[in-house]
Amino acid sequence: MAGGNSTLPICFFKFILQTNLQTIKIPNKFTRSHGVGLPNPMFIKPPDGTKWKVFWRNINGEIWFEKGWSIFTQNYSLQHGCLVVFKYKEGTSELDVVILGQNALEIDYDSKCDTVDILNVDDSDDESDEILNEWLNRKKVRQKSPLVSTRAHKKVRGEIEKNSERTSSLNRPKESRAREVAEEFISNNPFFTIWIKPAYLAENRPYVPNLQGVIENKKTNMMLQIGERSWNLNLLPCYYNIRSRRLSAGWSLFARESGLHPGDVCIFELINKKDLVFKVHVF
Repeated sequence: MAGGNSTLPICFFKFILQTNLQTIKIPNKFTRSHGVGLPNPMFIKPPDGTKWKVFWRNINGEIWFEKGWSIFTQNYSLQHGCLVVFKYKEGTSELDVVILGQNALEIDYDSKCDTVDILNVDDSDDESDEILNEWLNRKKVRQKSPLVSTRAHKKVRGEIEKNSERTSSLNRPKESRAREVAEEFISNNPFFTIWIKPAYLAENRPYVPNLQGVIENKKTNMMLQIGERSWNLNLLPCYYNIRSRRLSAGWSLFARESGLHPGDVCIFELINKKDLVFKVHVF
């Protein structure tokens, strides 16, 4: 993991579960390193230009996002299997976020919410919460069925159900432990996360979410490293989603020789931008 250079953004991520749609705990490692003096509230900033005010509470030395978090998760239709990557720069009150859907593709940020309305949610204003919840419910009714877009993929209900069936076959206790350990990972380097599903060890290949300024939209080579071992892979553009890539030749060999299993969580940390070398952490 990278060191604690406070001049660089710190990245961490959280898997979205049914249990953290209302409140969510920030990784303890982040809290220990950056929790002192952390502004309250914080402002969550997705790529669509909106800001979401979220108040946090310290519970036995752990930071929990509470008031405002559920409004954020409702607006972007977050559900079990999604992943949110947070980027924080020391001394600010803002967290840039990227949201990945259940297939590891960045979602379509189709929010039409007025930023000013979100900023006006006061800590003690329960009525504001009710108004925003009502607005969100109306918005959901108006939305068309989500489709694959240039930023990502919000799955239609049939796909969600199919994914739920597949993930239900995973070893739940192992899966939970892997998530908990992986979520303590923070780094100054760019990284992306892949939750290993059975299909990724068979005929399917994982998608790589957008790493702006790192991966060009063309076929390229990359190297994965675990310890002293390394594997060369091809990275192909995804033509129906120009901001995503797909791992190709070399993935099956890497998955087999590295001993990946369904339910593993892999973090791919970029350690050499010029040659596209990623250090792989398996949990």
